[in-house]
Amino acid sequence: MTPAVRQRVPFRFSEDDDLDGHVLDEQEQEEVLDRLRKQNQNSNAVYYTGLQFVVSLSLLIHAVFTFSSTKISPLAPLFPDSPSKPVPFTNALLLLQYMVHGNLILYCLPRKHHMRQMIPNASLPRSFSLPLPLSHPAAIVLPLIAPAYATFLGRGIVDVLWWSAAGILSLVVGLATKWMRDAEKDVEELDKLRYTARGA
Repeated sequence: MTPAVRQRVPFRFSEDDDLDGHVLDEQEQEEVLDRLRKQNQNSNAVYYTGLQFVVSLSLLIHAVFTFSSTKISPLAPLFPDSPSKPVPFTNALLLLQYMVHGNLILYCLPRKHHMRQMIPNASLPRSFSLPLPLSHPAAIVLPLIAPAYATFLGRGIVDVLWWSAAGILSLVVGLATKWMRDAEKDVEELDKLRYTARGA
């Protein structure tokens, strides 16, 4: 039985149907990869800015809620049929929400950002320092405490949704950052497919 020979698929790139058979030389490959990296960096910068804006807006709303005398959910006007009332230990829950938002702000910084590199080593000795930003499972558990507590108390949908805001944001930020990391890995995988063109 004759063993099957696996044919290597060369690195090909085309922006025109007429060039489908064009095999790129080393310089052209590098130019394509540089262009893809730059496009990826530009799109990631836009996504990070958008995430930072959303998290900052949520943080501002929580700050307004903190200084509110009634401590009624800001979502109450959207659900007039669902009454809202203050939850016991509101200040403790707010402190937890601020911690989650602070962690999200770090997540919304590029991985090589100087603030993200500096904070974990800034305050405590290395043996006691926390790995900031927090990742699983802490990043999953912390945002669930407040909505679980509101649900346990039998609060209405308006209160449960309000205390779920940080958890929903955590999910959005987590999915967005994973998507950006996957895009970076795709470019890295494409870089591994580079080859030496014959006659170049």
